[in-house]
Amino acid sequence: MKKLLTILLAAALCLSLAACGDSAPDKQPAIDAYNELVENYNKFVDITNEDLSDWSEEDIDYMNSIADVISQYGKQLESDTELTQEQLDEMVEACNEFNGIIEEYLESEG
Repeated sequence: MKKLLTILLAAALCLSLAACGDSAPDKQPAIDAYNELVENYNKFVDITNEDLSDWSEEDIDYMNSIADVISQYGKQLESDTELTQEQLDEMVEACNEFNGIIEEYLESEG
């Protein structure tokens, strides 16, 4: 009886340790989306800085707001602050949205 109780207790401990494994959200998809956005944004800035005459102040403000978001995301991803999976998913979604806008412009220029 003692052996059976010991085995059951050991099994329960093993299961509880397995359940407490690394459940931290995966930052990698957000890092990948962020890196792609930074790369595309830098290409975009290089092209647009050649001639800003066709850009309205509203367009320039919008692109500056993207730069602010990029900076904010970079700081969040580099920090030790724990981000929730929801925050990371929102970050990926926003990066992908901005990437889509920038890639569309880069394709029209290429």
